[in-house]
Amino acid sequence: MLLTMMTYGFVDLNLVLNAVIAVALGALIGLEREHREDKKMVIAGVRTFPMTSLAGVIFAFLSEHLGYSIIDVGLIIFGGFALLLAYLKYEVHTIGITTPVAFFLTFLIGLMVQQGFLAESAFLTVFITFLLLTKERLHKIARNIGG
Repeated sequence: MLLTMMTYGFVDLNLVLNAVIAVALGALIGLEREHREDKKMVIAGVRTFPMTSLAGVIFAFLSEHLGYSIIDVGLIIFGGFALLLAYLKYEVHTIGITTPVAFFLTFLIGLMVQQGFLAESAFLTVFITFLLLTKERLHKIARNIGG
């Protein structure tokens, strides 16, 4: 009976699969953002990033059925959220905008998943996570280059 319901369009299996994939990809980035125990306050982490990626899937799914301007709305909303996140980080006296940028990129990854770019989304997620994990090494290299 359940299979029949899915076959007749009551459940879009592609959406369900893409939602699961996007949540997993967003969780990888979110886990990295929360992994350091020395952080006093995590503004966005293991729950926010998967939901952000899922939102990308939802906006892309809706755009397929309602028109591509829905994606534009999502880009504006999540771009605004990223700016708000940067402002919050400023208010609590933390430096850098890496988390807001990663937040916005996570939304884009969700869009890409729903658009069918699964391998590319997975690659970008791993690449972003790698960049986030290598912060100390990259800063050390930058200091050594400077003299």
